[in-house]
Amino acid sequence: MPKSSRKADTGETRQSNIKLTDQELNAITKMQNSSQTLDDIAATKVAEQIRTLPLEQLNALQTILETGSFDAAADELHLSQSAISQRIKNLESQLGHIVLQRSKPVKPTQVGQLLVRLARQIELAQDEAISMLKSERTASAVNIRIVVNADALESWVLPALAPVVHRSISIDIRRQDEHISAGLLRSGEVMAAITAEGRAVQGCSITKLGSMPYYAVSTTEFAERWFPNGMTLEAVEHAPLIQYDREDRMQYLFIRRITRIKVHPPTHYIPTSVGYNNAISLGYGWGLIPKAFLDTYPKDGLALLSPEPLLLPLFWQQWKLSSPALDAVAEAIISAGRKVLV
Repeated sequence: MPKSSRKADTGETRQSNIKLTDQELNAITKMQNSSQTLDDIAATKVAEQIRTLPLEQLNALQTILETGSFDAAADELHLSQSAISQRIKNLESQLGHIVLQRSKPVKPTQVGQLLVRLARQIELAQDEAISMLKSERTASAVNIRIVVNADALESWVLPALAPVVHRSISIDIRRQDEHISAGLLRSGEVMAAITAEGRAVQGCSITKLGSMPYYAVSTTEFAERWFPNGMTLEAVEHAPLIQYDREDRMQYLFIRRITRIKVHPPTHYIPTSVGYNNAISLGYGWGLIPKAFLDTYPKDGLALLSPEPLLLPLFWQQWKLSSPALDAVAEAIISAGRKVLV
């Protein structure tokens, strides 16, 4: 197994407890979550109209975005295509702003994102009210949409939510990289997010969950072939690397903290957590594995390439909205996160 002391280029690189800095996390977030803001005059006009918007128009907007087209939304709402188009035209006329980009699939404008978030908040409040009026046996489940990164989802989030689903709550989980997941919260697509973004999204509360430890590992045979002298610059440049997908920056951040320069090694992309970990154990390359997954391997199953973990800070962000169902999900996630994270 490789030694814990690694030599880079001409000198020895000391590897202390590696943690993503706020600057690094913010750089990723700014790069992947760019947004525009309304000017003051336009924002004032939209704000004046919001309280008078008909629910049927908001419902039409929400359904179009969820189904991806006017035609599909018309089928979903049992309306004609012209009727649903008219609802959106009326909405845009009242606001003085376009709310949908007529693309395939359709996409919301900035004003459209704000309104669809409002529509989903109203829908949540309606579901909560209906649930309270009915008995537990006859009440329909309140739907809670959240976004979670793959490693958290497949290691500790699902067990944490198991008790919640028995309380007339249905969970709609979207999977997204933790560095860009807050974008779904901004757009109103989800009500809450596990994210690496430490600044609260507007209109949301934020709670720090802890940090998820990741270790650089490979098979022993791979380490002996590619890292006989440790994770030197030359070795890191040529050793095959495994990435989750093209949005995954964890490995490159880890490399940068060691080598201090950008490198571009041969890369495999394996877009599932289980497949990613299996690819490492099959010798495809090296990569970062969460401690929760690493602990499932035999002690001699994988070679540790770095003795200290990279720590990924995670936060829970959710709408500032009084909702027993959303609060129950939040309580389960926060409680579990504080137990399993460091």
